[in-house]
Amino acid sequence: MGKYSVSLILLFLAVGTCPQTDNVPLPNFSGTHINFSNPHPVEGEEITISISVQNTGETSPTLNEDLIVSLFEGDPEKNPLQIMCQQVLIGLDVNQTKTIRTRWKPPAGPTTIYAVINPNQSEKYIRESDLTDNVASASLVASPRQFPHATPEQIGNAINRGIEWIKSQRGRHSRLCLQCGTENQIVMGCVICGATLKGLPEDLIPGPAWDFGEDSRQETAIALLTLLSAGVAVEDAVIREGLDFLIVQDWNNFAVYQFAIILPALVATNDQKYRQRAQFAVDQIVKRQLSGENDEFSDPRDDGGWGYGATADGAHMNMVIYALYAAKQWGLEIPQETWRRAEKWIRRNQIETGGWLYNLVDNGSPWADGVYGSMTATGLWALRACGVPIEDPQIQKGLTWIKKYWTLTRNPGALSWHYYYLLSLQRFADIPPKLDKLLSHNWYQEIADMLVAEQQTDGQWIDSDAYFPTTCFALMFLTRSLPKSIKPNLGIVKRSLRVSPPSPRVGEPMRLSVTVTNTGSPLDAIGEIDFFDGDLTRKGDQIAWQHV
Repeated sequence: MGKYSVSLILLFLAVGTCPQTDNVPLPNFSGTHINFSNPHPVEGEEITISISVQNTGETSPTLNEDLIVSLFEGDPEKNPLQIMCQQVLIGLDVNQTKTIRTRWKPPAGPTTIYAVINPNQSEKYIRESDLTDNVASASLVASPRQFPHATPEQIGNAINRGIEWIKSQRGRHSRLCLQCGTENQIVMGCVICGATLKGLPEDLIPGPAWDFGEDSRQETAIALLTLLSAGVAVEDAVIREGLDFLIVQDWNNFAVYQFAIILPALVATNDQKYRQRAQFAVDQIVKRQLSGENDEFSDPRDDGGWGYGATADGAHMNMVIYALYAAKQWGLEIPQETWRRAEKWIRRNQIETGGWLYNLVDNGSPWADGVYGSMTATGLWALRACGVPIEDPQIQKGLTWIKKYWTLTRNPGALSWHYYYLLSLQRFADIPPKLDKLLSHNWYQEIADMLVAEQQTDGQWIDSDAYFPTTCFALMFLTRSLPKSIKPNLGIVKRSLRVSPPSPRVGEPMRLSVTVTNTGSPLDAIGEIDFFDGDLTRKGDQIAWQHV
């Protein structure tokens, strides 16, 4: 029996290592046309790109082979943004042509779209006879958009209308399938018969929570945070009932994402009765920080992050770091090691172009191929939340990426999450010390102009689709939502130490001056600044002090 087993193995190895011969029939894929649903769009307008692919080879790919097409906003050799294309072609027969389509929002000005058919560096590469005809390109020009200047009064009105719309959405949302009568939440197709629900009216059953079918705890928490950030009082019945709904949930079964979304809402109340519950949320988040060494399913690249399972991701980075930052401002206890490991994970997700990936393990996200704007802006503000100064080389590299793709009308590299991108820019610029200018842009006014102009008549904002958090993101941007410290937070402005005269003689009196900032609550007591001759950690001598 053993003899036959060995013979079979040797035969398999021999066949497996047989060199490929030139007379094997192969397919040959080429791009024949790239068309745009609107060849003359305005920037940020959603259009469809269609790529026609033909097989001019001698045979067809097998049915278990997926023919993919990679799309780029520019020459693929120059590391441009990639356009997400989820559609694949299966079974492209000889001399047959099929079309792949994807949606895209162009930037202002000219863009040349490159399509790479069957990229040879892909894991799904299909061996073919000729790679010289696998790249096609086409250009278009998108007209720039101009938005009217929004006055403070107009911004205030937009905020008030947004508040009223969010309040009006409390309750359970659903759509009734006209074909089979099934009630559906948050889907465009019936879960029973598959009939489309697009365009059908929503039914709303009033209630204390916001429930669109995704997760009523998360939806309620983001609504409460938005309203509290906009100045709605904790005593307001809408806020009080929403908080009561959250508190009675089973907190022992929360996932990290739920803790991270709910925690900032509790902090925003500044109500001490929620402090113990908030600390519990912090402890659970800290406990569930991923380690790259726990078991055989762990990956060292995930160490220090958070995710749905064993893989860390940027969505969790956004929510968790914001939650921990809020908790820190409220004086809750967070181990310094948690911040240190989180910072390392955030740094690892930046690539050489300066942009940030959703995660390192999958090298992409459900919404983009490669790096994109909202992840890059999240990486930037998350580093600042960890205490990293703006002068840091990785932050500067990320800002260079943001400058290259600066836009008000889209999320560079992704079709959706446009308003999430703008909110992430606000968080980066508003973390103390605040930035009035961002890359030479009057960032708040420019984006506020766009938001006021794009608000719907009913008070909501819509991205690619009508999605409740979109209005929350827009409103939190306009109100410059960011947790404020309940304690003073004194610091020294970098490079502000001055010595006069700058080159004193031995024994000559000197004047020392330094600029002190307070990025926390007002300082009611007297503080002291000490000056040392040498590094304090190396036992430098105190030479002066000053009260502030």
